[in-house]
Amino acid sequence: MKNYIINTVGLCLILFMAMACRKDLGNYDYQAINEGTITNIQPSYTALRGSVLNISPTLTFTQDNTNDTSKYSYKWYTLDNSTTPVTKRNISETRNLNWIVSIPASATAYDLLYEVTEKSTGVAFRRSAKLTVSTNIADGWLVLNDINGKARLDFFNYVNNDFQYYNDVLASNSTLALNGKPKLVYFYQRRDPFTSVIAKSILVGTDQGTFIINTQDNTFGNFTSFTNSMTNYVPAPYYAERVKSQGGSYLAYLLDSKGQLFFENPTVGFAFGSRVNRLSTGEDVNISPFIAEAYKNITTYALMYDVDNRRFLEHKNYATASSVPSTTSDLFVPGKMNMDLMYMDFTPAVSGQAFAILKNDANKVYLARIVCNASAFSPQAFDEVLAPEMTNATQFAIDPAEGYIMYLVGSKIYRYNPFDKTNAMVLDLGARKVSLIKYQRTIMSHTNARYIENAKKLIVCSYDEANPTTSGKMELFNVPNLNGALSLFKSFDGLGKIVDISYRE
Repeated sequence: MKNYIINTVGLCLILFMAMACRKDLGNYDYQAINEGTITNIQPSYTALRGSVLNISPTLTFTQDNTNDTSKYSYKWYTLDNSTTPVTKRNISETRNLNWIVSIPASATAYDLLYEVTEKSTGVAFRRSAKLTVSTNIADGWLVLNDINGKARLDFFNYVNNDFQYYNDVLASNSTLALNGKPKLVYFYQRRDPFTSVIAKSILVGTDQGTFIINTQDNTFGNFTSFTNSMTNYVPAPYYAERVKSQGGSYLAYLLDSKGQLFFENPTVGFAFGSRVNRLSTGEDVNISPFIAEAYKNITTYALMYDVDNRRFLEHKNYATASSVPSTTSDLFVPGKMNMDLMYMDFTPAVSGQAFAILKNDANKVYLARIVCNASAFSPQAFDEVLAPEMTNATQFAIDPAEGYIMYLVGSKIYRYNPFDKTNAMVLDLGARKVSLIKYQRTIMSHTNARYIENAKKLIVCSYDEANPTTSGKMELFNVPNLNGALSLFKSFDGLGKIVDISYRE
């Protein structure tokens, strides 16, 4: 009897389970999910640290063709498999990637991953690629911007016959922070007077200080304060106003924020610190910021202008003082010019001369052209400039091939030909503000055809006053001979208010 009851109970339990299973077969409502596909992402990418990596994936979904991006969340991240544990970095949460590459350069490629998640279901779709990051800094344009009163250094790296843009190159490639308003950026081949180390050096500074960046290893990470390369102590704030290399033999001049002119000749052990804008009597001389150096000369030489006594002064060789030039020419008396200097610089044109533009008390403008170096001071011409607009010029630049004087009045650029005395407006920037005009002079690579060609381009930097932080533009213009019309050679856009530029050779 007991055994019968157990068997009956067991049979009932089996039948109940069978019925429950049969009924359960109809409880599930199967639905297809919204499957996503990610395309237009390459298998691998190569980028320079500090450059901008742009990727715009194509997204398709099996049950959604609305293109409503708000239905999804997006995430980009990198994985560094060379570390233990693996280092994960979230780099963006946007549909398309527009990212300044800030991760360290590495011989091992990173994994770059893109993840799209449907918000309503939490279902994620992924795509991966390899990313190789390098710091192959070559030659290129250094652009110092004013961004709301703060300095930002950008770099256009020359790679594969084009330029790759580094926005805020120090932020992603160095620990150097620029504090204060931008003042100067300048490249030259420098020999340290204390260590004799020769390096491709970039001087960059603000109204708070100047730094020397040694880029010999093709990076921006090796830097020191400019004051560490001087023989005298100067309290902060202290900075360089102008630096002018003679383009050979590691000779250079420095005009500092105190109006002092120093020279550097490391071959004979002279570091910046010996002030030369003074007379042998010890009398200080207040000089113009415009200095004409003896370009590609093997001895130190600089032509200055005494703004108080309105006369020329020159510094030669290793002297610790300057003097009034002597000459047998009757074109002018260098010690009694009785005019104000508007501009002065050296130009390689006409076999190498210093051009000095002066204005007398009657508001007439004159041009003095001088062959000058450590062994000669020979005036070549002294003519009145028959260009009424030049009286109001705020910037000048001298064409290194033709000797044209390019000058800025408002937002218009004029060309004065000192040889046929013609004057013409050659460029009108309209409502845009011009912050800089110049020619870039080669410093060390005097035979490089591309550098020589770049040196012939008139550089015009402008911006929109309503949007100075992103409207900056640097344009390079062809300036043909025979007073031909200017033509645009190359343009760099999306910059700030450009204060200064130089070229890292």
